[in-house]
Amino acid sequence: MRSIVGVLWALCGGVAGLVAGLLVGALIAKVTNTPTREGAAGYLMVAVALIGALVGALSGMALYARSAPTGQSTAYAGSTVLGVAALVAVVALALWAFMNLRETPAMYGGAMANLEMELRIRADDAANSDSTDWLSVEVQTVKTRPEGTVMWSGARTEGGFRIIPVTQGALYRSGSRVIVVRIRGRQDEIFTPPMKRLPDPKIDWSPWYRPGAVEPPYGVVPPAPLRSVLELRYRVRVYGQ
Repeated sequence: MRSIVGVLWALCGGVAGLVAGLLVGALIAKVTNTPTREGAAGYLMVAVALIGALVGALSGMALYARSAPTGQSTAYAGSTVLGVAALVAVVALALWAFMNLRETPAMYGGAMANLEMELRIRADDAANSDSTDWLSVEVQTVKTRPEGTVMWSGARTEGGFRIIPVTQGALYRSGSRVIVVRIRGRQDEIFTPPMKRLPDPKIDWSPWYRPGAVEPPYGVVPPAPLRSVLELRYRVRVYGQ
């Protein structure tokens, strides 16, 4: 309980110091005619305000320690320091989680990137390969469902396999990606390849992966167990590279 009360004293002191710092910073900027060009005056006010907030927080902690019963000032001060440290740690963790766990376009040196995939299917299983709408790809994350573009013009044959390239962009940062490949009227093949939240674009093609699950289309009951017919590999390519 002492830690909580001490943190409240520190917060109140910090807020008071922040307000006082803003006022002092504004006064200094006005007296010294600090130019507003490129935000110089604003930076000065922020710097003084931060110093004021720090001084105010320390003053609040000191006042709380002085309000303690005789002989307990050190214990009160220690509880306050522990409480403030815990609060700083929680705030830092929350900021880290917000910045690193949110789903935003992946950036590499200021540029976004595409997720490039290749699907491999035996020629005998690609019975509808003369059509260009029998296959669709969706890269699912917790918050997004972007579709991949099947690059039929780049499809090729290697041995007894058809290799079908797919591009999905822009790639999003996410700790959970599920690649759903739908074979129209037949089945959905669901891939969960090991992929970092921010994949390395310097790494070339991944190994070939088989789907983790094969499901019938919605509302269809297959007459026999379904078997996978696809394999998938991926890489990341930064825009302009």
